[in-house]
Amino acid sequence: MKIKNNMKKSVFLAALVLIGTGCFAQKSAVRTAKNLAMQETPDFDGARAAIKQALENEETKNQAETWYVAGLIGYKQNENIWLMGQMGQTIDNAAKGAAVEESINYWIKADELAMTPTYDKKGNPKYDTRTRKKIAESILEYFQRQDLAIYASYLAEQNDDLGVANAFKMHCDIPELAMMQEPKMQEKMAKDTTYYQYMSYALSYFYRAKAYDEALKMAERIAADPAHEVTAYQYYYDLYKLKGEPEKAKAKLAEAVEKFPKESWFIQNMINDLVQAKDTLGAVAYLDKAIESDPSQAQYYHTKATLLSTLRRFDEAFTYFDKAIAMEPNNPEYYLNYAYAYSDKATLMLDGTDNLSQKEYLAVKKQSDEVLKLALPYYVKAHELAPGDMQYARALRQCYYRLHMDKEYEALSAEMQNY
Repeated sequence: MKIKNNMKKSVFLAALVLIGTGCFAQKSAVRTAKNLAMQETPDFDGARAAIKQALENEETKNQAETWYVAGLIGYKQNENIWLMGQMGQTIDNAAKGAAVEESINYWIKADELAMTPTYDKKGNPKYDTRTRKKIAESILEYFQRQDLAIYASYLAEQNDDLGVANAFKMHCDIPELAMMQEPKMQEKMAKDTTYYQYMSYALSYFYRAKAYDEALKMAERIAADPAHEVTAYQYYYDLYKLKGEPEKAKAKLAEAVEKFPKESWFIQNMINDLVQAKDTLGAVAYLDKAIESDPSQAQYYHTKATLLSTLRRFDEAFTYFDKAIAMEPNNPEYYLNYAYAYSDKATLMLDGTDNLSQKEYLAVKKQSDEVLKLALPYYVKAHELAPGDMQYARALRQCYYRLHMDKEYEALSAEMQNY
């Protein structure tokens, strides 16, 4: 009986030794990883192999120190490559930037574990503030040196749009991290013009990479900066359309028209959408509102004139064309559309003439030609303001043809051969 008890005791002790050995081995792996990364000639591959075991082991994977050391490897590698560059050596920009991203991702987890409380015998919570402080100070270095922005520039040269976006986003995320919320830390991370510019770069590259949900999140963030608010709303509109959510796009566009009455981009897109929806009257109503808010925009008068001409309200259209030209007398587009309105009016005068007698038809045709002649000086002016532009030359030549101005037609045709 005594022998059996001793056997049970031995087996139990052996089990404790095995458990203790496993835990010790993983803690040793953490130390090994740290030493390999910190030694004079670092072995970063060896350090990563060592820490990988500890990150997966049940005894060590929930310890802040394990994740801190995992992040320290990337930090030291980035530092090592930076020193090589200072000595004039060729450096691996890809490895340098990736090491920064790797370390931050590990350290975010390390900070989470460090701030998960443990409790003493009295039930008082204890936090690993020392680890948090070390991590925060190291990440602050990244932010102040703009390591991630530099990495983003490198990735842009490699045409890695998503990589660029993620690098800029990670840089801009740093001031928002829980560990960076101490007032003294915040004072060292200015959310200045450059900060929001980087955020807008992240938005742009997410857009290019077709990562639309991420782009929307960045748009929401840059909308907080007055200098980028207009850009944010432009992206809202495009992104919701690309995501197949037209009602949200429409709502954001309507909101933007109210917020930014002097930004013609929004009103133009609103009008385009209404025109495509065959709601020309709705488009004209929006223009009236826009003109009331900002009567200094010549484009509003020009667009309204163009729409009125499609409604065959030509006399009103001519009035608004005149206003637009008075404000911007050197815009060839205004003259061209003015001419088109006269041409359309002349053409419409011939509708229903099929059943007229020859004499009656010629009388109407003469009246139509007189109206078309009113278009001619506007075609000429548009062509003069945009010499060499095929669009304006063709329009003028067509008018010459309709008015049987053969000499002018031939001369312009010859001129167009040189375009």
